Amino acid sequence: MTEVVTPARQPSRLRYIPALDGLRGLSLPGTILTHFALLLTAAPSAPHWLSSVGPLTLNIQMFFVLSGALITSLLVAEHRRDGDMQLANFYLRRSRRLGPALVAVLPAMILLTVFWQGHGPFSELGTTPWRSVIAVGLFFGNWVLFSVSAGIGWLGPAWTLGIEEQFYLTWPWLLRRATRRRVDRRHVLLAMALVITVALAITQILYSHVGRQRAFYSTPAQLPSIVIGCALGYELTANPASRLATLLRSRLLALLGLAGMVVVSIVASHHVQWEIRGYYVIYAIFACLLIGHCFVRAGEPTVVTKFFSWRPFVIVGQISYEAYLVHIIVMFAVVREWPHLHVYPMMALDTAIIAFVSATFYYLVEQPIRRKGWKAFVFRGKPRALGSVADPQREFAASGRVDAVAEEG
Repeated sequence: MTEVVTPARQPSRLRYIPALDGLRGLSLPGTILTHFALLLTAAPSAPHWLSSVGPLTLNIQMFFVLSGALITSLLVAEHRRDGDMQLANFYLRRSRRLGPALVAVLPAMILLTVFWQGHGPFSELGTTPWRSVIAVGLFFGNWVLFSVSAGIGWLGPAWTLGIEEQFYLTWPWLLRRATRRRVDRRHVLLAMALVITVALAITQILYSHVGRQRAFYSTPAQLPSIVIGCALGYELTANPASRLATLLRSRLLALLGLAGMVVVSIVASHHVQWEIRGYYVIYAIFACLLIGHCFVRAGEPTVVTKFFSWRPFVIVGQISYEAYLVHIIVMFAVVREWPHLHVYPMMALDTAIIAFVSATFYYLVEQPIRRKGWKAFVFRGKPRALGSVADPQREFAASGRVDAVAEEG
């Protein structure tokens, strides 16, 4: 579930917006299809169209924008409601959200590596297994990929967790400091613009020195999309009556955002040099138009929000983190076991396994932990309230899914 603030109406209350889960649900298949293409394009039975899914590679930027917007809006809403931000509760909620799947996957990958005995840079845990486990567990896997190609093996998608966690460990503290010091809203937004500018400059330097593929995994390269999302969430929550909130109510503007995301994705897939020119920023701005519309029209559905709130999209979005974390593992395992299987049956088998594992874990492990807490889940005790959250309904709302997959990516 995704709980956010409804900026235009009640800036101090949390509201679930199914359209945001729907956005994840519609974007996740594109990410998985991109990895199918990377893994299976060279197979003799691979269809020609599989090599043409490049435009889908920007989906991860949408997840980063969404993550920044959700986290920021929740923190600012908490400050407006309670007068401060309880970061201890924030990190406890994050551990309940990101921890269960990761705690299960890492030991499973260690056992898989020990008993399956893979070899080479594309073995289960890369060239240095323990380094991969430690890097993913401590959320700096993206920097291992920056220094060593395929350095964390089948845990490759966890590089986005590194980006997200580095964001979690810095931005909430800076935001709380700014609110406590009553920093003017315009100064906060100006500081965000400065961070984006510096990140783009650092990224260009990295591209010129280490190349595009390695620089892609650096935190500065991915930071602009998150910060743009933060700016969106901050402005809509701190200033819910702003002109921006009024503009984002337009369905045409939301459709323009969606069209812009598609166009930028297509153009960027044919012009790699655009990465140096900051097309992530252009894509993220278009994504803000769509995501912002879902924010401000949460209580007043439009044709756009109804489309993304379609139940199948929402269900896929709810299990997107688990699916993102395990899909590469499933793909490589199936290829290793059935290397001569035709591509279409292989993709169907992969999809079925990914869906089953993700849904099972989401409903039987993650949801109970988020409702009851770690201790109560392990020892079958009673749910424990989060700080000042008194009743179970508000506790569940306060512990909602507010990241990207996984989060994504």
